[in-house]
Amino acid sequence: MAKESNGILPTSPISGRNPFYLFLIVIFTLVSCQKASDSKLGEERIERLRDKNIEVFGPYALIKLPIQSGAKIQNPVKIILGPDSLLYVANHTGEIYSLHDTDGDGLEDHATLFCDVKEDGLRSPVSIIFKDNELYVGTAQEIRIYSDQDGDGIADSSRTFFNNIPHSEHPYEWTSGLTFGSDGYLYAVLTTDSWNAGAAADPDGWRGAILRISPDGKEVERFATGVRSVHSMLLTEHDDLIFIDNGGGGNPTEELNLALAGKFYGHNKNKYNNPETIEAPIYNFVTEVAPAGMVFNPASNDFGGTAGDLFVSFFGPGERWERGAISRLKMIRQQNGTYQIEEIPVAKKIPKISDLAFGSNGDLYITHVGKTDYWYQPVAQMEGAIYRMVHAPWIEPLAVIQPSGAKTQTASEDILAQGQQLFAEKACSACHSVDGKSDLIGPDLKDIGRFYSKTELIEEITDPSLRLKPGMIGSKITKTDGEVLLGRVVGSDQKFIKLMVIGNRVIDIPRSEVKSEETYEKSLMYSGLLTGMTEEETDALLSYLINLKEENERNQ
Repeated sequence: MAKESNGILPTSPISGRNPFYLFLIVIFTLVSCQKASDSKLGEERIERLRDKNIEVFGPYALIKLPIQSGAKIQNPVKIILGPDSLLYVANHTGEIYSLHDTDGDGLEDHATLFCDVKEDGLRSPVSIIFKDNELYVGTAQEIRIYSDQDGDGIADSSRTFFNNIPHSEHPYEWTSGLTFGSDGYLYAVLTTDSWNAGAAADPDGWRGAILRISPDGKEVERFATGVRSVHSMLLTEHDDLIFIDNGGGGNPTEELNLALAGKFYGHNKNKYNNPETIEAPIYNFVTEVAPAGMVFNPASNDFGGTAGDLFVSFFGPGERWERGAISRLKMIRQQNGTYQIEEIPVAKKIPKISDLAFGSNGDLYITHVGKTDYWYQPVAQMEGAIYRMVHAPWIEPLAVIQPSGAKTQTASEDILAQGQQLFAEKACSACHSVDGKSDLIGPDLKDIGRFYSKTELIEEITDPSLRLKPGMIGSKITKTDGEVLLGRVVGSDQKFIKLMVIGNRVIDIPRSEVKSEETYEKSLMYSGLLTGMTEEETDALLSYLINLKEENERNQ
């Protein structure tokens, strides 16, 4: 496996040297870099700069980088280590830049613009990866290669690598998860079109699939199907391809999956002729929702005893500015190819974390996305930032806590029974399943207690339009005969739009009968569902919801 394909460590081939001599050079360089980093920052300075509002469960400090000059940090979504040992960051708004420490104080303070995909008529560069000295960028319309030919740190040439992508102007259509396999092929994911009424023609079923693209970009095959929103893929040390996916629309959990040729992973079953077999995740995350990025800590980097561990970032629930987290996974591959996995929280109360990368100094760098609209497009006020996590062994870590929404106290059987009855009486069950399998008009609530507290659930019920997840946003379709239909798009092709309406009925609307289709940026859930309920009844309903996790586990 080529290490540069995952952005973990840069390679610099040297010929004509004794192998043992090269080994000593590498060790000396790694130790020197770490010592240089520690000596420049120092315990006193780290204590002064670290953000103490972030909950940290290990011997680490998080410092917000003081990027004061150069390219503007807007909504940084991806970060990788380049072959020149510099960190490269992609803004959702199109800019890709490298980070520099211009005053030599140990902290990056300047961003040099490497390229801007908008100049090539492209948008949403949500995946970047180096192969040798060329940067592959996944955008909504194509995968494009940018090169710095004269070595000045700015791309001076670019070319299309692959553009045979079914594309519409839907803001959630991305090309993500770029990863080079040990076979030299590029693996990429086209985000699902399951909620897009205006989806482009996709006769080969590429959108919502993992694609395998030849090294010259001329040949492509559908490697696996049924994926939803895969923001990151990686190769393990055993050359296994793994990927994260978000819950919703056939994915009952926040998932870590092993990518296998020809397998179906559960999302948008109708598009793939309702496969009978769904490949199960190798792990279901519990620290937070919406896994967004992942990176392996190099085996040579101790970083508080985490060498070789997989670090994962979580974006948190859409529109919740205060939620987000980082965890790490200790992964042990068994002889039969399965994995034994332990998840350990690293940090919480660090909102909208998009991606992670280890720098050449051994520290962990973290991209924080600022405020966005429903489709994660940046709003006028840019609040994005980049954090640096440094090993600080003198810090006493916080005790590891339960997941954000995990219940903190048990409820009696009588209270749970009362809550279940209210769930039925208030018609909650008409729109929400609790089995992790059924696709109803509202989100499945099977594991809601893992991630939401009672306070957050009350907010969601009393003001359901305050925060909307993209996959749950409604559509208002006006037909040529004047009929207006309101519901949630659950699939579409060139002939029909599949709209799920209240009552969970799916209507096939011929495109020839559609006059207009517009986003309905209000929840399809009625407001005021708690009106008239006593405090005890409300608490019973919420207790039932957050205990669904335990009930489902008992029934398994």
